[in-house]
Amino acid sequence: MKITKFLFLSVLMLGLFSFSSYAGDPVAKNNKYTKVTNQIAKLLDGLDVSSIKNDETIKIDFMISSTGEIIVLSTNSEELDEELKSKLNYKKLKSVNLESFKTYTVPVKIKV
Repeated sequence: MKITKFLFLSVLMLGLFSFSSYAGDPVAKNNKYTKVTNQIAKLLDGLDVSSIKNDETIKIDFMISSTGEIIVLSTNSEELDEELKSKLNYKKLKSVNLESFKTYTVPVKIKV
């Protein structure tokens, strides 16, 4: 009887510890990407959105060069593609540990 209780409690404790360590991991990853999103939002400040008639979410695919500069690969907006690229290309991000030459996607919400 004592062995059964001990075994049950040890399995229960093992499960609790594994779930608590698992739940804390995504928060750290999100903090890294919110810094990137905030920096990109500052770079896009003053963007001319007069060609947009409704609220829209634009996805920007980019990578980071070996010198830490943004290289915009593509966007899903034909109207703002050139302006987004001119605002973001070859701008440096501050203190972000992103892998060089890996493709990242950032959604940008434009509210009219």
